[in-house]
Amino acid sequence: MPRKYWAWIGGGAVLIAVLIWLGLSNFSSTLKVDRKGLSIGTVEKAQFNDYVSVDGQVVPISVVQISSEEGGIVLEKVVDEGAHVNKGDVIVKLSNSNLDLEILNAESELAEKQDMLRNTQISMEQDRLNNSNEELSLSQDVITKRRSYQHQEALHKEELNSREEYLKAKEDYNLAVKKHALISKRLKKDAQLRRSQMEQMGDNLEAMQKNVAAGSPAQGEA
Repeated sequence: MPRKYWAWIGGGAVLIAVLIWLGLSNFSSTLKVDRKGLSIGTVEKAQFNDYVSVDGQVVPISVVQISSEEGGIVLEKVVDEGAHVNKGDVIVKLSNSNLDLEILNAESELAEKQDMLRNTQISMEQDRLNNSNEELSLSQDVITKRRSYQHQEALHKEELNSREEYLKAKEDYNLAVKKHALISKRLKKDAQLRRSQMEQMGDNLEAMQKNVAAGSPAQGEA
């Protein structure tokens, strides 16, 4: 066989050997890890939250500055910076010697007004009971006088009594009706007056019971 054929045969054999080696070789890279360090779960569609650690400053939409109507020394800071507050919440408590004296006087006046309110309530309740008893008595008197009047009227029709007795019974009945109407009207007015007085005194007491403190004028973060 000519030499050139041997060269072709040898080259083909080398090419076949290279192809076989490439087919049997595994060039993929692998990494062995501990199974305990893996988190295995089901893949699902959801919102992906990511956090970025950066330095910055949060600027509020609006800033509200407050000041106490009375000066003094800060005794207690009720709310820390950044805490959420609602309108009317106490932020700081102040101390003022002059104001403390005014508060003591106000508390003394408040105690007096509370006693006055209780006495007024007792007096009003007693008046209400007396008026109710009077109304009940007059109501019963109307019933009695009506019965007497009807009886005298029946006798008068039969001419079994005098006209004077009949007229007296009629006048007594009409007078009893008018008295009952007057006491009912007075009871209604007294009830309205008592309600108005109690509301006014209650409002005055509520105003005096307010604590002296700087409060939050709006809702937000301190």
